[in-house]
Amino acid sequence: MVRIGTRGSELALWQARHVQARLGGEAAGVTLDIIKTTGDRMLDIPLQNQLDKGFFTKELEVALLADRVDAAVHSLKDLPTQLPDGLTLAAVPMRAAVEDLLLVRPEAVDLSRPLPLKAGARVGTASMRRMALLKHLAPDVEATFLRGNVPTRLGKAQKGELDAVILARAGVSRLGLDPGDLVVFDLNPRLWLPAAAQGALGLEARGQDAATLARLATLHHIPTAAAVDVERGLLRRMEGGCHSAFGAFAEIDDKGHGVLRAGIGDDRGWHHIEVSGAVGTLVEAAYEAMQAALAGLRHPAIRLDASGDDWHQHAHSWPITKG
Repeated sequence: MVRIGTRGSELALWQARHVQARLGGEAAGVTLDIIKTTGDRMLDIPLQNQLDKGFFTKELEVALLADRVDAAVHSLKDLPTQLPDGLTLAAVPMRAAVEDLLLVRPEAVDLSRPLPLKAGARVGTASMRRMALLKHLAPDVEATFLRGNVPTRLGKAQKGELDAVILARAGVSRLGLDPGDLVVFDLNPRLWLPAAAQGALGLEARGQDAATLARLATLHHIPTAAAVDVERGLLRRMEGGCHSAFGAFAEIDDKGHGVLRAGIGDDRGWHHIEVSGAVGTLVEAAYEAMQAALAGLRHPAIRLDASGDDWHQHAHSWPITKG
């Protein structure tokens, strides 16, 4: 038997049911327990500096420690890098798409700009990372605070309450949402950096629960785990500076060599660095480069201007299928 704790949003339930099915479903004794978190109750505040407090995870972890559930399914980007004593990240299944989507009302599209948004467009997001990137690439658009589940956010643009919204492609795809008349742009994750571990799930369990750990281990995907380990490792190193506008994307080959791209936004702008090398060296190399960028020092890993790069793929409208 495995009792899975999950939040009650449509996306969280999709993710939990996906894990439940891969473990054999109810017929194999795998059940779901819906638990409301602080993030589900407090929908009127930005997410700045909240994820490190377990905004979407604390109540699930309390249930784990109290033995009310055996495992919790998280969007790994929501899970703090430091887990409570007694809990462990038991498995990381294969990652879905990492990139963000920009979904724009047709009348607000301007393909001549790095981000294809007309000046003055109102863009909805609750992410400090996305707000910092918007300010960097399109300082004349208006970033608007937006919370709520994925269908609600999408609906704000579809109804004309906003000119555009930015959403993680993984969530839109998993729910099979149709953008309708909105024009959809895939944002290049090597430039428009995603949140650390975006697109990945994290399966959390008690560290001494050998039976549950063994079952969850069957879903572990080593290449995904290696990449998100690097991204979350750099996030952990940077958390001492309280930087909330943070993005990271690691690509690792089967020989243990990788590239880590990371960025931080502050009141001076967006700082983007790229390092490459053996997997075990990436976090410290990126940390050193990021510290240099924040201090205004020269460093070979710092990208000074990426405005001429291809920040997005060409515009298209298309139904998004479940993946």
